[in-house]
Amino acid sequence: MKDDLNNKNLDMDNEELEDDMQVRTKTAVAERILGLLAIIGKVHQGQEPSFKSWVTNNGINNYLSFKETEFINSVEPEENDIVNFSWRAEALTSLFWAVNLIEEMPALNTQFDVYSIRELAEIIGTPKAFIKSVTLRSDEDLMAMETELYNQHWRVRDAQLFGKEMPEELNPSVVYERRYALSWIIGYGDDWDSVPTDT
Repeated sequence: MKDDLNNKNLDMDNEELEDDMQVRTKTAVAERILGLLAIIGKVHQGQEPSFKSWVTNNGINNYLSFKETEFINSVEPEENDIVNFSWRAEALTSLFWAVNLIEEMPALNTQFDVYSIRELAEIIGTPKAFIKSVTLRSDEDLMAMETELYNQHWRVRDAQLFGKEMPEELNPSVVYERRYALSWIIGYGDDWDSVPTDT
């Protein structure tokens, strides 16, 4: 009986959590895209003057999370940080899908080339105009995709925890990053650095 009560309380807590959640605004998503483009730029261009000027002149620093700010301001970031932040390209992939720059979510077992987005030069060249032009998919579509990525993340965890063979259609890092971004979009986490990814 006590367990039943605990389960009911847990269900109520989850319902309250979901009631409080709100899908991020299209402006917030556009700014997050620019922030992640800056992070990917830092991974590949480091201290290159033209890259640093783009970040400064367009106020991109305003769109960075606390951890991202530390990374982008680091003159010689740790190799581990470079690798970890390079994977954010997969989170960026989910954001591109959310704003209709990718028609379908790419396969979850292969890294997506974010530089293949044909609008990328325009986004980087006129970031303020990009923010104003963004349209988000419907809340229903966003939530359905987050649920799908949650389910695929569960499959990854199940394989990892119980020593099963990883499904060939899933790359754990790709799934994690894609899910992270969609969970953020639909309202999980107080900020980008603290999105829960439990399964």
